Amino acid sequence: MGWHRIVLGIGNPGPEYEPTRHNIGFMVLDLMAQRLGLAFERLERRADDGSRTFSGKVKARVCEARRKGRSFLLVKPQSYVNLSGEVAAPLLRHAGLKPDSLFVIVDDLNLPLGRMRVRPSGSAGGHNGLKSIQQMLGTDAFPRLRLGIGPPAGSAGDTGAPRGAEGLRSANWPDFVLAPFLPEEREVLGRMVARAADCAEAWLGGTDLQNLMSVWNGDEPAPGKTPGPAAPPRDPS
Repeated sequence: MGWHRIVLGIGNPGPEYEPTRHNIGFMVLDLMAQRLGLAFERLERRADDGSRTFSGKVKARVCEARRKGRSFLLVKPQSYVNLSGEVAAPLLRHAGLKPDSLFVIVDDLNLPLGRMRVRPSGSAGGHNGLKSIQQMLGTDAFPRLRLGIGPPAGSAGDTGAPRGAEGLRSANWPDFVLAPFLPEEREVLGRMVARAADCAEAWLGGTDLQNLMSVWNGDEPAPGKTPGPAAPPRDPS
């Protein structure tokens, strides 16, 4: 298990959660695995000799491969969103990796659907999955890709504020993030998931975070114009 980099998608296990907004991290990893011809399998918690490698708390579905001569691991924790750190931290320790070798893909209620943000570090922003990882690692200095799932303007609870959590009463947040995407949102969702997979693959290939931010941060491009390395830099703020 000599991984060089780990991509972890935040989400909840079980078929009832598969289409929900909170599981967009899993959706991106599923697309990456499909592109690479990989299949997720249960993380083995024991070595070949029967010795215990991970505790019973470390529950995940994983697949591993190599890119540009370096091995990587794709991880879907099976411990529910608010316990994501119980998977991330032991995997990093086992591989002897620092937090900056972990790339977390996470939903963001404060961004409108279709918008992405790469960040090298930062606060959890109220997200329990990020909060768990930061607590278990003892730092927020790990890169993350935030994917907008914010509600459209005019939705229930919208106050006219910018699209995102500000447009919903806090009491409605849990129901919103655990609800499926609407049929009319699926086209934008599909494009964002594809762009997010491109971004994560670029990170696995060694693209530095500054370049990732200059290319991928910002509004969704017009259909058919997915940004690539040659795209003009954008303000990463």
